Amino acid sequence: MIGNSYEVLGVDISETALSYVNTPKLRASATEIPLPDRSFDLVLSSEMLEHLTSSELALAISELKRLSKRYIIVSVPNQEQLEKLLVKCAVCHQTYHAYGHLHSFTADKLAAMFPEFKVIKTLQFGPSEPLYHRTLLRLRQRIAGQYFHPETPTNCPHCHSMEFVRRSNLLSKACNYLNPPHSRAYWLMMLLERRA
Repeated sequence: MIGNSYEVLGVDISETALSYVNTPKLRASATEIPLPDRSFDLVLSSEMLEHLTSSELALAISELKRLSKRYIIVSVPNQEQLEKLLVKCAVCHQTYHAYGHLHSFTADKLAAMFPEFKVIKTLQFGPSEPLYHRTLLRLRQRIAGQYFHPETPTNCPHCHSMEFVRRSNLLSKACNYLNPPHSRAYWLMMLLERRA
C-alpha cells in the first residue's frame, strides 16, 4: 500500500468516502483545499474532474496546480460519450447522466488545462467502451424513446426519484443493430511535471 512507503493525505468532500481512507485525511472541497502552496511532491486527482461544473472545474484545476511542487496525476474517463449515458426520469421526464458526469476529456483538452506543466506520459486503458453513432443515438433516444438503463439505481438530480424510463421497441433494436462496432479504452490517465 502506498501509504506504507510515502506520506499520503487523502482529501474528499464526503465523510463516507473518507471513512475508507487509512492514511491521514482532510475533509475539503477540491475547489478550496486549506493547505499551503506546493504542499506535495505529487497531487493525484482520480475520477473527480468529470463531476464538476465548469466553474468548479476551473477552481479545482487551480488547486491541483497550486498544491503540487512537481507532479500531478489525473485520471478521467477517456473521451466519454456523455449523451450515450443519459437516463430519462420516469417521474419528471428530465434527462441526466447516469453517473453525474458533466465533462468529456481528450488528452489534448486535459493537457491544455495545465499549461504550467508538461505531459510526461499519457495512458488510455481499461475495459473497451462501445461507441454509439450520434445520429443513431439521437434517433434511439428522441424517436424510439430508449435511454440508458443503469444497472444500479441512480437518483434523478431534479426530483430525486430512482425510477427511470425503460423502453425497448423495434426502432430502438434496429438502432442498436445498425450501430457500427467501434470502441475505445475507458480510462485516460496523465502524468504531468511542473515546467522549470
